[in-house]
Amino acid sequence: MSTVSIFYDGQQQELELEVLIPPEDREGLGIAEDVELDPQELTGKQIKQALANHFDKPVTEFGELVVENHKTGNITVRPNATFGT
Repeated sequence: MSTVSIFYDGQQQELELEVLIPPEDREGLGIAEDVELDPQELTGKQIKQALANHFDKPVTEFGELVVENHKTGNITVRPNATFGT
């Protein structure tokens, strides 16, 4: 089972991908309801919209976050890293 780790609003949460994107929400994300989710094929836009739906927030709340799809099937959503100042 794939996990989405999100670093948002000063907190870290772990969500199973199937919880974040249940079958009844897939059509709104452009994903067929009857196919198995492939985390490697999900776009950052789809993940951010799913997070907005899950947290009942506007998608713009997640606009600046970076979505990383890992070869393991897990996904990390985090603020953009800034190195040096």
